[in-house]
Amino acid sequence: MNRTPIKHPTGGRLKTLAVLNLCLVLGIGCAEGQDAQPAQAPAQPAQAPAQPAQSPVQAAPQETAPQRPSSSSSAGTSSSSQALDINDTGRRITGGLTLSVLGFSLVPGKTTTTDVSSTLSTQDQTQNASPRIGYGLTGQIRITNHFSVDLSALYRKIGYQYTASVATTVNTVLNGVVTSTTSTTDAHQDVRARLFDFPLTVRYYSGAKRPNGPRWFAEAGGAWRWVNGIRTSTDTTDADDVNTCCTFTPVVPAHRSAIGLVAGVGLQFIDPFGIHVVPEVRYTRWIDQVFDSSNTHTFQNQLEAVISLTF
Repeated sequence: MNRTPIKHPTGGRLKTLAVLNLCLVLGIGCAEGQDAQPAQAPAQPAQAPAQPAQSPVQAAPQETAPQRPSSSSSAGTSSSSQALDINDTGRRITGGLTLSVLGFSLVPGKTTTTDVSSTLSTQDQTQNASPRIGYGLTGQIRITNHFSVDLSALYRKIGYQYTASVATTVNTVLNGVVTSTTSTTDAHQDVRARLFDFPLTVRYYSGAKRPNGPRWFAEAGGAWRWVNGIRTSTDTTDADDVNTCCTFTPVVPAHRSAIGLVAGVGLQFIDPFGIHVVPEVRYTRWIDQVFDSSNTHTFQNQLEAVISLTF
């Protein structure tokens, strides 16, 4: 009897399982490869920041980056200049001591001779006896950074010596010879007084190049003068050279007060302690004269060097 061989499916299943296993292995390998690529991709950007430091093209922005602080420094300079306008002026109100030295005498010397006749002549002589130094107090109020008002009170001594001489000539004839004899009488006057000057000016100050730096200024204004404490001593000497002393009747001034016009220029220095040193040259034109007689006048043009220390 013929037997039909029975086919076992075992071999075909094994081949199918082998193919499936191979596909699974290949699929896992592909999946691992895809997972490995994203892990390496971030590593490349990590090196990217290091490259611009080596690239000369990218190094240029790093060199130009400090330009922004320069603009801020310019802004700082402008702000410091604004602060300069405030700080370089010092305190708003200052006061202190002032010293004045006159360039001209308060009472100029003068000699006048008058021939009344051939036998009579007079001579008037005035000599200055005033010291040139004055001193006092000064104060200043700052209105703005450039304008200030300054008021000073100066004490001075004024004096002069006045001598009036009268010369008389007598002619005598003896034995046909003419002899002339001249006799002189003198009246001497010594005058002393006190002067108080009050200049009031408006000052314009320049800007300073650094805080509390030196500044020049120009000023203009007016002044008031008052004379007080007039003392007079008068003595006479006759033709026999006999001196008679003394009378003390004070002379009467032409004006007990006077006004004048003031102009000046100067500098202001401020030391680290805040002390203001202010030298200046000031001119005053006095409209009225305190003493004004035939031979004695108060000088109307006053030029002085002034130095002030204020706090």
